[in-house]
Amino acid sequence: MTIPALSPADVDAAIALASSRGRPVNVHSAGVAELAAALGVLRCTENGQSVTDAVLLAAHDLLYAQAPRHLGDSSMRRLAAVLLGRGVVPKPGDYEGQWWLWWPKSGHGPCRDCGKSRSLTRYSARFGNDYRYLCARCRADERQQIAEQAGRLREMLAPPVAAHPAHMPAPVTGSHPTEAAPANGTGAAIPPPSDRDWETYATRLEGLLAAVGWAGFDLPQEWDIDFDAQEGALLFATLWRGDGGVDVEYLPHQGVLALQHFDDVTGEWPEAYSLLEDGIEISVSGSGEQAVTAVEAAAGEAGLLDAAHVLVADTAPEEAKQEFTLRRVRRIFQPAADFRQLPLGELLREVTETEWLSAYLDWVVGMDGRDVAPDIVPDAAAPGVAAWCWRNNTAVEDHHLDTDVLMARVNIAVTRITQQHICPIEGIDWDSIKDALMDPQWALADGTPVHSLFGPGWAEVAATVTAELDRWRQLDHEVLGPETTLILMSIGGSTSYTDSWWGQGRWRSICRRIIADAIAAGLPLPPPYDQQGPDALLADLDAPDEVPESVLDWLIDPPRAGDRTPRGLRMHHVTRPLRHRWDPYWLSDSIP
Repeated sequence: MTIPALSPADVDAAIALASSRGRPVNVHSAGVAELAAALGVLRCTENGQSVTDAVLLAAHDLLYAQAPRHLGDSSMRRLAAVLLGRGVVPKPGDYEGQWWLWWPKSGHGPCRDCGKSRSLTRYSARFGNDYRYLCARCRADERQQIAEQAGRLREMLAPPVAAHPAHMPAPVTGSHPTEAAPANGTGAAIPPPSDRDWETYATRLEGLLAAVGWAGFDLPQEWDIDFDAQEGALLFATLWRGDGGVDVEYLPHQGVLALQHFDDVTGEWPEAYSLLEDGIEISVSGSGEQAVTAVEAAAGEAGLLDAAHVLVADTAPEEAKQEFTLRRVRRIFQPAADFRQLPLGELLREVTETEWLSAYLDWVVGMDGRDVAPDIVPDAAAPGVAAWCWRNNTAVEDHHLDTDVLMARVNIAVTRITQQHICPIEGIDWDSIKDALMDPQWALADGTPVHSLFGPGWAEVAATVTAELDRWRQLDHEVLGPETTLILMSIGGSTSYTDSWWGQGRWRSICRRIIADAIAAGLPLPPPYDQQGPDALLADLDAPDEVPESVLDWLIDPPRAGDRTPRGLRMHHVTRPLRHRWDPYWLSDSIP
């Protein structure tokens, strides 16, 4: 490439970048001139000078060649953003297939399909597609084409009408149709469903379970099916998240979805445990949106949308307890070993030698979160990021705001931001979280800029939060990979530190219990809900940062009611997570 005239700043930046990789360098060291040249190209581009696409790409490739493991380097990301704006996007296998780790998740530039310069989003390499940047219109067209292709394929592969398969494949895509008509109670036989009916039921069931799928459960590719002339159709399966199981039964003619206790009656799953103690029946005969909301609410109250807390039975043999612990370690770190293409033992040695990460593992994962199952739960990872990159290990606590209510409102605002940048497939977008938290326009629901709340202390808060986010980004990209990082953040968001935080699946049921106990104690609801009633308060607490401060204060610490003191978020035992038990009773000495 044509090398621009190097400035001393380019050389100094190149030396600093090379030195950050653990080797002493100076201006004469191998590779420093190339790094300085690449950084000079970036400088020229950002100063508005004319630089060709070829030179930009060559500069990017120089940085990559000098440090292929330093995938999160800001210079590479900035060059990638410029290239995206010019329509230059790597092929799927370029840069060892890992270019998406530093290429921006969203940006502005020519769409791959229509060629028009628009806002773009990167979509994952799933279902036979490559990583690609599309505008919203072309993404909608793509989804429609996939749906049409799937429909044609199902028609081609559909079995004869007279023969029903033992399992019905779940459709790839589709809308959420209304329920079939419930049995009318007249005793008239229900006609057997057609193949298209079964597909409709399966599509509907996938839509009902959307929140459960987002919470990390694997929805089956095939549903077991059955039919009874009086009860109608039945679709059923066991849903798994790690070693935790839940049995699902769906009766579309009855308009009922049942979530049930998993029981390993065949002995095929010795490492499994049930994530439900009691069964739940949910009416889903209403409109599509109402039914989906009902399932999400029931699953949230049952703890299925949060990370699972699992204890080993005290009666289990010591070797079983040790194996349970080792299995947990493998489930956390095997994805990282695969990401790094290292043996698990070598990966674990590197992790334990990283002092700061080792401290997080000892306290958050090994002590406070020792019973949290190692699964990817995006809505648990969000408060994990908020807790350990905002509130802890930073200067936020040193500059505690005037009231706990105000701190809670800021915590909620941080959690909202992290929720927007966590994907169970692609991982955590640390840079977008950082940009959002450091944006001067970032404000609470009432319009108050967050930085103004901290006054002169904001500079220290911003510096320490940025450092913490950057540290996790580097660990994510260089050491752990997106899957293990998500697991660690899911555990971090499921400790006693966050068990009363907004954002968890049980939030509404926690608020409902606090309200009910306060009413039972004779405590009036805070205005205006003393007139509007508890249902209105519960609905508005879905966004607790938008209610008046006096209401949130009431929820955290309700006032006394005569000789009784109802408990709020700070002290109520309902905030404690539900716990499950793994009991390998077949290994007990008392079993003959």
